[in-house]
Amino acid sequence: MIKSLILAKKDLKIEFRNRNTLNLMFLFSFIILLTFNFASDPFSTQLRDIAPGLLWFVLLFAGLLGISKTFIKEVDSGTIEGLKSAPISYNEILIGKIIYNLTIIIIIEIITFPLFMVLFNYTIAGNIFSTLAILTLGSIGFVVVGSFISALIIGVQNRGLMLQVIAMPLLIPVIIPTILALREVMIFGKSIFNISEIIFIVGYVLIMATLSLLLFEYVLEE
Repeated sequence: MIKSLILAKKDLKIEFRNRNTLNLMFLFSFIILLTFNFASDPFSTQLRDIAPGLLWFVLLFAGLLGISKTFIKEVDSGTIEGLKSAPISYNEILIGKIIYNLTIIIIIEIITFPLFMVLFNYTIAGNIFSTLAILTLGSIGFVVVGSFISALIIGVQNRGLMLQVIAMPLLIPVIIPTILALREVMIFGKSIFNISEIIFIVGYVLIMATLSLLLFEYVLEE
């Protein structure tokens, strides 16, 4: 675990130095929110109903932009072989990449969420921290699946497109329950402890994390 944290710290230091991924993800989020802001009435009741899905949609696709580069940048920079031969297990590599991707997405989440509330003049019926917790839980599921798939498509052409083609069907069990859970908090003001979808998301995350760790060594060697 310590080696995974060291790997994640190394990737974060590189990212904070150039901020290419962060800037791209934030720019995408901002443009999408701004576009929907001009295309809709911020005071309409219809917007209130679709807002949870819109918020999750923005974070999901912004995250795809970042996760698609997880292992590709290692290949492009010629460090993938060094990473594979380093004194660190393959599972620790995957965990390190998951921690890195999750940190990046949480940063975008923290920036995008208040921006969303201001642009759409949105008032959450429930607890803001419960909303952020659900977004983070959904992001964990997204990152676990996305990080694994990003290694799977290293040798494939049109990697960015292939990531979406392969990952999106696998992410449906995370996408739909997360939207439903967000609706329960943002629209109906329910407590996060009274939302049944949370259990489903946690269970799916555990299953996919286990499968990813079991198969990752084979995928990276291929």
